[in-house]
Amino acid sequence: MKTPHILRFGAACGLALCLAALSSCVSPKEVLYLQDVRGNESEQLRQSYQTTIQKDDQLYISVSSKQPELTAPFQMSEIGQSDSNNTSRPKGYLVDARGNIVLPIIGEMRAAGKSCTQLAGDIASALRTSDYIRDATVNVQIMNFKFSVLGEVKAPGTYSIDGQRITIIEALSKAGDLTIDGNRDVTLIREKDGKREIVRVDLRSKNLFSSPYYYIQQNDVIYVTPAERKINTRSDAAQWYGWGLSGVGIIIAVIALCCA
Repeated sequence: MKTPHILRFGAACGLALCLAALSSCVSPKEVLYLQDVRGNESEQLRQSYQTTIQKDDQLYISVSSKQPELTAPFQMSEIGQSDSNNTSRPKGYLVDARGNIVLPIIGEMRAAGKSCTQLAGDIASALRTSDYIRDATVNVQIMNFKFSVLGEVKAPGTYSIDGQRITIIEALSKAGDLTIDGNRDVTLIREKDGKREIVRVDLRSKNLFSSPYYYIQQNDVIYVTPAERKINTRSDAAQWYGWGLSGVGIIIAVIALCCA
């Protein structure tokens, strides 16, 4: 009878497929976020985070007064056209390599290392001290806040935001979230004060919220490395391909034998 041979062969193939499927399963501990949260939890939020101005930042600086004619020197020229709404955008004040900006009336002023609120206060104070605008109100914003997300995410790339505060979770969500093969220990690269930091941030722990890297800074790079299982799969691909060809030959031979 040929039928038992075919049944045994079919059962062996089914078992092999089941084992392959089980070996490719992903453990929840590898992919779930905030795994150590138990039920409802609450904690005191840290003090409000403020972004620090860095070299090469482009700053929007607005000065207002009850005497508008006095603020004319601070009106920034407009350049180009924006891609989204076809409107002009202000040129801004560039923070130079020494961390300074050059302002009308005031001249050179230190900007790097300060928050936007601190710099606005310093500019207003300088204008009052010079007796030029005694009632000056100043607003400072970073115009070129951007970050990059690379690796195992659905939409890698460089992203810009209008505000000055974004968390690492929000940054990853802009890139479409991690893929199933992304390592939940992500790498963050940050350059600040002439130093480069390369740190690991564990998205699986609630300690993420108290990390100094929970809020990202302008020009940060977030790299999501592939999980070890994916690296192993890629490295063994050629070997499995060779075995697969051999296996196909064996299967064809066995079928031919069973049907003989």
